Amino acid sequence: MSLHRTKATIIGLLEASRANEWVVTEKLGDALKSKAGSKVASKKPRFKIGDRFHLLELGVGFYLFFCGCYDVMFGKNHYFIFLFIQAIAFFIMAFGYVGTFVPTS
Repeated sequence: MSLHRTKATIIGLLEASRANEWVVTEKLGDALKSKAGSKVASKKPRFKIGDRFHLLELGVGFYLFFCGCYDVMFGKNHYFIFLFIQAIAFFIMAFGYVGTFVPTS
C-alpha cells in the first residue's frame, strides 16, 4: 500500500497529467442481480497482458528478492526471512491473484 501512496504522492507533487487518476474497487452489491435478469448476449472479454501483470509490483518483488538473496550470502541479521515473505507478497500482487473475480455465467 505504501508503494501506491508514494507513487500517488510523486504524481501529485509533479502535477502530472495522471494526478486525478485513482484506482477504486468495483462495488458488486447489485451488479450480480442485474446481470442475471438481463438476457443480452455477452461478448467474450478480451484478455490483455497489461490488465493481468503489474510491472511496478513485479519490479519491487524482484528487488526485494535480490535483497533477500544478498542478505542470505553476506548478512548476519537474518533479514532475508522478512524480505522473501515481502517479495512473495509483491509477486502475488504483480500476477493479479488478489481481487474480486466475478463469474460470467
